[in-house]
Amino acid sequence: MHAHELAENTYRLFSALRDTRPLIHVVTNFVVMNQTANVLLALGASPMMSWADDDAEYMSGVSDALCINTGTPVPDRISVMKSLMALAGDKQKPVVLDPVGAGAGPFRTDIARELCALAPAKIIRGNPSEICALAAGHSSTKGVDSGISPEQARAILTGHGRPDRNADDLPSGATALLASASALVVSGKTDMILGPGKMVKIANGSQLMGAVTGTGCMLSAICTAFYTVAETGFDAAVAGVAVTGIAGELAAARVAGPGFFLPHFIDSLYALSEADIHQHLKAEVHCL
Repeated sequence: MHAHELAENTYRLFSALRDTRPLIHVVTNFVVMNQTANVLLALGASPMMSWADDDAEYMSGVSDALCINTGTPVPDRISVMKSLMALAGDKQKPVVLDPVGAGAGPFRTDIARELCALAPAKIIRGNPSEICALAAGHSSTKGVDSGISPEQARAILTGHGRPDRNADDLPSGATALLASASALVVSGKTDMILGPGKMVKIANGSQLMGAVTGTGCMLSAICTAFYTVAETGFDAAVAGVAVTGIAGELAAARVAGPGFFLPHFIDSLYALSEADIHQHLKAEVHCL
């Protein structure tokens, strides 16, 4: 598949999403709930932000997909995340897991690994360090766990989202982690989307996406929306990353700094056209 075909498929899924207006159940961190909901609305989906445990089974039944973000891991939220992911797995419902801070100490890492064992058809999206932390749980090595230093923890936490750096190589163990997922998204200056035997690199985006809160969290929710209309998690992840990066570029061209970036990003998602996708998509397809 070439970049032109990726652009065509991305727009096809984008149009299908807007036609169906899927209901996306999002359990995300407190910091980004409002902007995540607004981004989904601009994209053409409908957000639902409930995280009450008593509500979980009913909401799982009426929603079209589930996005789980571990950014604020208080006990009640972790409990409902596990319940929702188990329910979604039983119903073979699209799921995206965003393991925020995996690797930054045993508490977050253990939570992320427990969630990673649920809903095997999920997309996992994280930065290289978070993906490495999850991948270590699928190998015979001890991994990061409690031996991580404060400096390493800071690097993982400050790098969450879309950091302005490039991962030249796949994170260690990433391909093995695919056994528990339908696709991996490794976020960086160039995003990498991994599926069985294939990888797409997408170089869209802007430095300003790392200068506002939650663009990585929003990307996870966008991938979730695309998963409701895509045949595979890999196709959904490619479309989600492409649309997010292109909208980020278009928004950055209209502002002088981060203050007005987010409103323009939402506007760019809302107004995104087929021509925008074909003109701006920077993608490479690789075999693994």
